[in-house]
Amino acid sequence: MRLFSPLHIFFTLLCLIISGVSTASNSAPDALHLLRSMTQSFSTLSYDGVFVHSEAMNMNSMRVRHDLMGGVEYESLVDLDGDKIEVLRIDDKIISVYPNALVANMRAPLIPPFKRFKDVESDRLIKGYDMIVGEHTSRIAGRKVIAVKLVPKDQYRYGHQFWLDAENHFLLKHDMLKTDGKLLERIQFTSVNFAPDLKDKDFVPKEGSYAEPMVETQPRRVKNLWQFDWLPEGFSLVWPEARSLNHGTSMLLLSDGMATISIFIEPTMKVKAMSILNMGATIAGERSIKVKDQLYLLTMVGEVPEPTIEKLMTVFMPRQD
Repeated sequence: MRLFSPLHIFFTLLCLIISGVSTASNSAPDALHLLRSMTQSFSTLSYDGVFVHSEAMNMNSMRVRHDLMGGVEYESLVDLDGDKIEVLRIDDKIISVYPNALVANMRAPLIPPFKRFKDVESDRLIKGYDMIVGEHTSRIAGRKVIAVKLVPKDQYRYGHQFWLDAENHFLLKHDMLKTDGKLLERIQFTSVNFAPDLKDKDFVPKEGSYAEPMVETQPRRVKNLWQFDWLPEGFSLVWPEARSLNHGTSMLLLSDGMATISIFIEPTMKVKAMSILNMGATIAGERSIKVKDQLYLLTMVGEVPEPTIEKLMTVFMPRQD
């Protein structure tokens, strides 16, 4: 099972916001309402902005543009550092744009942002987090913000702080925090315009660039033959069935409404002891498991603390029914 690069995982997961929650009110319904409004803002608002992602000693700046024109959703994500790779999305069609074919062969594809918080509105959040709504006491990118903080109830998930635009609830900043409260990852807009003069030509590959169109396909659903003997409070399987990928690999997905963990299981010929790979906020684990005469390679990838992956790797087993 090939583990994705940290940059690829980061953009497969992406988005932002909070801090400065001092005089706050514990109001889970209000927090859930704000987070639901945040997820809707990604696809309904027009915007043109620049944000910075920082993790450990690495920092990267990106430009994102989004608009609805004639009932069609357009989105552009441009890497402002390095090779200036761009991803264009027109509804469900995705086009990766590179300066040339050589760069295309060397770089992992970027993924359009804001998918990471698609299911953030889930009531499962209440089981795993205490939610705090702060007051309008600060500004991000020149705009007043309202703060929402998610404090984990156990050691099996990270904390999150969000700063939402006070007017339209767009996500302007996001901090991911370790269990000890230390900053793990930050994404923050430095500028954003909610009335951009965008045209359809702004979402067309530039002349002379190397473009790779792609249509996202839904994997085939198959019967889930696996289960967990234990799960952290609030975590559950997103799909009732598994998803069939290439080369006999099956995929499952866990979520607590904020954090997600992808599980891959595939036949193998080699015994592998458990190994854990730390990639910033993302933790990946691998080990082989034997069921009767068949050996399988188990891989888990998620933005959760290392002990979560370690424990889940030991309680994953075939279904008993």
